[in-house]
Amino acid sequence: MIIQHAILHILDTNTGSLIASQGEMNVDNVGVHEYIEKLVAKIYRGDLKTGTLVSGSYLDNMLKQDNFPEMTTQLAAKLFDTISVSETIPAGDLLSFQATVDEGAIFGLIKLNFGARYAHAVEYENDEMVNNLVLNQSILPAATQTVDEAVIVNLAESSYQLLEKKQIIDGHRVSYFSENFLEIKPEISAKENIQTIKRTVKTIAEKYDEPEHEVLAITQDVIYNSLAETGSISTDVIAEKVFGDNVSAKQEYQEKVTEKKLPKEVSVVNADKYEKKYRVQKFKLDSGIEISIPINVYQDLSKVEFVNNPDGTVTLMIKDIETILNKFSV
Repeated sequence: MIIQHAILHILDTNTGSLIASQGEMNVDNVGVHEYIEKLVAKIYRGDLKTGTLVSGSYLDNMLKQDNFPEMTTQLAAKLFDTISVSETIPAGDLLSFQATVDEGAIFGLIKLNFGARYAHAVEYENDEMVNNLVLNQSILPAATQTVDEAVIVNLAESSYQLLEKKQIIDGHRVSYFSENFLEIKPEISAKENIQTIKRTVKTIAEKYDEPEHEVLAITQDVIYNSLAETGSISTDVIAEKVFGDNVSAKQEYQEKVTEKKLPKEVSVVNADKYEKKYRVQKFKLDSGIEISIPINVYQDLSKVEFVNNPDGTVTLMIKDIETILNKFSV
């Protein structure tokens, strides 16, 4: 990444102060460059929403301005006004940058939420030097911490990738970063689509008296294999694999996902992230026992088998064990 411009504006809603920087940061500073680069890498690994800027929209018009400090100051002022009306949105800094990556020129906005940290302070009391603790309420997050709100725009294609977290404004949880601030409408994220699939499967399974642990395990298995093979999730394949010969359940599931406007193929940004997340099946039994089973082992009946007993209980059989390692650690 080659960074051409970077600027930091302070949005301190705790004191009611917007402190807009008049000049840009020195992008030749190794620390500045490394910090921004690590934040961007962290963003790309997040639960991203994607979309394309509409010509003539607010953010599209802002990005056409030539004066980088002035343009970002206007953005900072609008974000400050947006978050000032909420008591739950944390104060922070707005980091804006423009850079060149392999895909071309990009523009980024990252909200860096303040955190409270203690630091030492050398003070003098009655001519004695005293090392005290001081609570600093305006510490910026480390580059390794999760970013809650950010947008990165591909300037050539006007496409963007967005991270955001819903916050309470006027008593309602809203996607304030995209809706109120940037005025964009991103596509539904992969995480939200997967949550919709999971809820729909559970609802249909309950109605047709299908064991929840089985249908959710199959759903996870299908998602894992789909991501490994194609990088997307097929709702039709889930219907076939999960509900099999139950034509009524299968049809109702497909009607529900259509009603909820899920695409037939759910595209997934960062497919490898979700593939890693779903490679282990996790179960919690009513006895309190929790068990994690690698998905390739779960698929092998010679290793693991769930047996439905006549009395309605389930027996979990773990087979072909050669060694057992206790994971006790200090």
